[in-house]
Amino acid sequence: MSEPMRVWLVALVVAGSLGCQSVPLSYGTLTDKISDGQLVSVTDLRSTFLELEDLSERIERLIELETQAMQIVDDAPLKLGSIGTAILDTYYGSLTGHYILERFYNHLESIDAAAPHRKWLARIREDMESDATGSRENPYPAMTATEAQMYAISLGMSPVGSIYQTNKQLPYSMLLQVHPKQGAIRNLHFDLSSVFEAMRREFLGEVKFSPFALIGYQAKRGDSAAQAAIGRFLASQNRLDEATNWLRASSRTGNLQANSILARIFLQRASQQTDPELKRAALDEVLENYLHAVALGSTDAMYALGVLYLNDHYGEENKSSGVPLLKQAAELEHSDAAMFLAHMHYTGEAVERDLDVASTYYVQASELDNAFARRAYARFLLAEQREDPRAIAWLRELARDDDAESMLLLGNLHARGVGVRRSPRRAVGWYKDAVKVSPDDANIINEVAWTLTVSDLQRLKRARYALTIMDDLMSSDDDARSKPEYLDTWAAAHAANGDFGRAISVQQEAVEAAKAEQYESVREIIEQHLDEFKNGRTITETAP
Repeated sequence: MSEPMRVWLVALVVAGSLGCQSVPLSYGTLTDKISDGQLVSVTDLRSTFLELEDLSERIERLIELETQAMQIVDDAPLKLGSIGTAILDTYYGSLTGHYILERFYNHLESIDAAAPHRKWLARIREDMESDATGSRENPYPAMTATEAQMYAISLGMSPVGSIYQTNKQLPYSMLLQVHPKQGAIRNLHFDLSSVFEAMRREFLGEVKFSPFALIGYQAKRGDSAAQAAIGRFLASQNRLDEATNWLRASSRTGNLQANSILARIFLQRASQQTDPELKRAALDEVLENYLHAVALGSTDAMYALGVLYLNDHYGEENKSSGVPLLKQAAELEHSDAAMFLAHMHYTGEAVERDLDVASTYYVQASELDNAFARRAYARFLLAEQREDPRAIAWLRELARDDDAESMLLLGNLHARGVGVRRSPRRAVGWYKDAVKVSPDDANIINEVAWTLTVSDLQRLKRARYALTIMDDLMSSDDDARSKPEYLDTWAAAHAANGDFGRAISVQQEAVEAAKAEQYESVREIIEQHLDEFKNGRTITETAP
């Protein structure tokens, strides 16, 4: 390449670089580009909008316009054109504005006019989802609460509940409960920091501004999510009458959150009432609010009300009403409902005992990542000598998070060879791992020590190790030292190590501790064990 040509190319590159830097990025510049038909970044549009000096006025105007749009979006499509235009004049990156203008032009059957708004709608949603999942830890960004609701509506979901939340990481956010066309209610979280910042600027120097002050301000203006938040806070302070007033106001707009909190408040009142009529009145309020929540699709309400029916809160004649509610919740993938049904079919409580049905519900709850169900299913398999390799995989997954009970159950499954090849060595390894990760868990230590002391599987016994961990527990935990079941294990470990004198002494303590009324059911067994030690015999039983 000749020298003149090289110099010319370098100069061209430099000039181009300087030209790119000469145009500052601003909201006005970007909206001008949009007017000229150019494509701009949604992220840039949002960030430059948030830098505007009149941000607080624009946000206030945006909230007002979007609220109007929400009120008429389904009933007055011809009015959407002027409101949508006003919204985009205020903030062109408004999802609400583009959504209602698309609706407006589609209503007029103007496909070409609707197309750019449909594209903007898709781009805004894509931008919201680019670095967020909608979880509490990683919420979607939204300019306003209405935009959050319109996001859900634009995806074919119906908002049924909302409440504002605040914490150190997110000063102002919203939990939005939405009902898809099919399936259970979903929880979506949105970061509304832009609203908080705008309002903070507006009230700067006038009042001591805080997220809670903003929620209070919004509640007085009739914001249902704010009213629910105020109600929940007052309920947590035991100011139940004030809480009820705010929550009733919120529930009148069909806010599932308000109904759920009201039901819990009246359930608390019912549990504290000694007057039968007042108790019944409180339970009627519980029923009314849970039925409202059930009608909105709340599986939590189906589960809670179903359990109340089954626990005889509404009379023996209504007890059976709980079963279909639990089944409805389980069909919508409520894992606790499935777990409750599994237990009922296993025990034959309120339904016919059916181990196959119980197993089906245990599996359903386990597949929904219910850790309690996974552990309960393993105990079910052990008790009924059934095999399911999935149980091993589920427990190992829990064990990776240092779940001691899952390790204990893995030990039991390996010891008995249920769903896995029998291996006393691996069983002992899991037992020791359980003790290692939970050295202060008396229940875990006691169960491991008992199994390794009295098991009928000779290759499983580890009497010296069992005595060591029981010595440590009983010397450091006064509560365990006073319980007959722990004293019983400790005495058995001493006997298994040949120290019958110490075993008798400890077991006599266990007998005395078992004289308390709550231990009447185990007293006879403990006395039998004492007789065995006095006769120089150890304890052996089927364990695990």
